[in-house]
Amino acid sequence: MSFLLPNPLPGAAIAVLGEACVASVGYHDLTPSPTTVRIADGLLVLTRPQNESGYLLVPWLVEPFGTLVVATTTLREREEPYRLLVELARGKLNQVRTQTSEWQSIGLRTSPEFERAVTEATRLFGLAVLNPTSAEADSQATRVLEQAYALADRLARDYTLQLLTTRHKDEGPLDTQFAARFTRAPLGAAVEEYGRAFNAASVGLCWRDIEPNESQYDWTQADAAVAEACSAGLPVTIGPVIDLAPGMIPTWAAGWATDLPTLAACMCDFLETAINRYKGDVRRWVVCAGFNHADALGLVDDDRLRLAFRLFEAAAQVDSSLELILSVAQPWGEYLVSDDQTISPLTFPDDLVRAGVRLSAVELEVRAGGRPRGSQPRDLLDTARLLDVFGMLGLPLEVVFSQPSSDEPDCAAVEHGDVVWKTRWGFRSSPESQAEWGASCVGLALCWPQVRTVTWDNWSDSGPHLVPHSGLLDSAERPKPLLARLRALRSEHLAPEL
Repeated sequence: MSFLLPNPLPGAAIAVLGEACVASVGYHDLTPSPTTVRIADGLLVLTRPQNESGYLLVPWLVEPFGTLVVATTTLREREEPYRLLVELARGKLNQVRTQTSEWQSIGLRTSPEFERAVTEATRLFGLAVLNPTSAEADSQATRVLEQAYALADRLARDYTLQLLTTRHKDEGPLDTQFAARFTRAPLGAAVEEYGRAFNAASVGLCWRDIEPNESQYDWTQADAAVAEACSAGLPVTIGPVIDLAPGMIPTWAAGWATDLPTLAACMCDFLETAINRYKGDVRRWVVCAGFNHADALGLVDDDRLRLAFRLFEAAAQVDSSLELILSVAQPWGEYLVSDDQTISPLTFPDDLVRAGVRLSAVELEVRAGGRPRGSQPRDLLDTARLLDVFGMLGLPLEVVFSQPSSDEPDCAAVEHGDVVWKTRWGFRSSPESQAEWGASCVGLALCWPQVRTVTWDNWSDSGPHLVPHSGLLDSAERPKPLLARLRALRSEHLAPEL
């Protein structure tokens, strides 16, 4: 497929166009496939091994929202180039119209102003399609794209508000667990701050730090974190216990990467030791994370699937009544652009269930703006669609959110290979943008009946963390604006105690 680029093309756009890809038709989750990208003579040219229709996915600047991943509708392969901006506008407008119809069928009420805006955007799109002048068509399509994203944002927020209202009417305060993840117990005034914002606790473990040498353990920080959560009367989730992100696996264990049975034995031994230590106080465990994603050990898909199966099997043997959770990295599947990645984020948990693993829930890592573990930024409507897609598994969902509040270097995160996704083209990393994005996404997740736990991935930048500057407290333990927004959501929507 080829696409006519706007002229002039912003210089910074060239960098993000290189991350364009095609998603194959027939997959509900719109996961990408390996794609070769070439930019030449005013064209964006995409080539794939298979010959079939697909959706173009491309990061694009949409004012005033910044750079977001935009999807077209289904496009067939043809020699004649498509007009890029027209197809991007078509894709988002089609998503808005389709989602509006679906949600209206289950009771969503939209305002007359919203309906008129959809009609106007559709009229303007017709002019862009029929305009023979490329420059004018691009200008009209850009306006349609901006209008469609504004409509998508309004639609998602209206749906969130109305569904929360309906759930409160039927259920009263929601019983969703709401937590922030920490590896070190909050201290001093931070303990009270945490209790005002959250009704549950999530304690992360770093295997490398706890067992730096084989069979030599240091549980000091984990013990303190679990004890603090239990003393506050909060329900506790521990994990991920085994995370394949760089810097999370001890060096001595990583040395067994080419010996899968020994590596599995090492992982299972640590998992069983952790569960036996805390199972009297903690019944919910995120067993593993990042196993569907390309990892630091260089394991192939089937090996990671076998390892995950073995870990869940080992945990169930310790105590069959535990709640065991699988964490899925990059749920939009960006990692599938690599030729050596073949199992989609939706397929990975489904394969485990079909193999006989008892999953209590699937946790989705929605980490915006970090790489390589995080995802490229999406809007609220795409996030709602993600929850819908994973709901097809028929399992309870748990969602972990994070976003950088700064694009400055972060030594703790760089240690794990994660950096901020910089386009220099409208992607905004600031405490204010983190607060707006985080509060909006958390509100959306809270309204979703199938979501039983919502977690912010990092309590404080002073502690270990994967995503740069993603904490609710900065490195000096000062609250960021997002914390107050989350505290307000908890007060408005959640039961005071579980």
